[in-house]
Amino acid sequence: MKSGYVVTRDGVSIYYEVDGMGEPLVLVEGLGYANWMWIKQRSLANYVKLIIYDNRGAGLSSKPDKPYTMDDFANDLEDLLNYLSIDRAFIWGVSMGGMIAMYFTYRNPGRVKGLILGETNFGVKSLPPSKEALEVLLKPPNPNLDRRQMLIERMRVAFSKDFFERHRDEVERIVEVRMMFEEDPKAYNNQLAAVLTFDFKDRLPNIVVPTLIVTGDEDYVVNPENSRIMNQLMPNSKLVILKGAGHLAIIERADDYNMLVLNFINDVINGTFKPSKEAMVI
Repeated sequence: MKSGYVVTRDGVSIYYEVDGMGEPLVLVEGLGYANWMWIKQRSLANYVKLIIYDNRGAGLSSKPDKPYTMDDFANDLEDLLNYLSIDRAFIWGVSMGGMIAMYFTYRNPGRVKGLILGETNFGVKSLPPSKEALEVLLKPPNPNLDRRQMLIERMRVAFSKDFFERHRDEVERIVEVRMMFEEDPKAYNNQLAAVLTFDFKDRLPNIVVPTLIVTGDEDYVVNPENSRIMNQLMPNSKLVILKGAGHLAIIERADDYNMLVLNFINDVINGTFKPSKEAMVI
């Protein structure tokens, strides 16, 4: 594995890691999350050339003090691919990363072999999160909780209820890894600014690259119904629903999810990908 930094066109340092060989697969993070979120995807480097990076405002990348835009995020991804001399790649974005991935594809359709959109939506016209998720995510910090306890509480809605209760030890291990990364509330809000101004519903039909849409049917953070809408509006897409999985389905159902992605990549390369408006439930 190699890692390093690329300095983008506006002087922001973006941290990246490259591991493996084969088809390039770029992983794009969610709001406020760093590269720890891909803890169960790193094994994919056995099959593809895996590119993981931290968005501006998160992880080991710079945190410029101004509100970000989707153009900023798309520029960062473009500059990273140029720096790594990658002309075309598969792009996998989760949550906010899905927004970045689809916007990047809209701007650079010739650079995307295939698009994977996980647990995401299309911006301001999307159906809202669950009331429970909004209460947890918008709640001010509890002064009686330390950072570890606060992260566990916030991540409760990122998992299905069943997974959070039955795999509490795993949740706590993930939080331990997450705590290695500094999280800046101001940088989080700067990222959030891009999400709150994203309006992509009317452009979804313009995404014509092969697209795999994945959602958990117990995602409390991003309403799963948004994935159905995306599937209907994106002409070259198929939808897979992971039964019983929450927002962090990449962790809850990692083996199934990773296999879906690898099969999708193979189908696109072999010319056997078939779009469908009927959701597959697994």
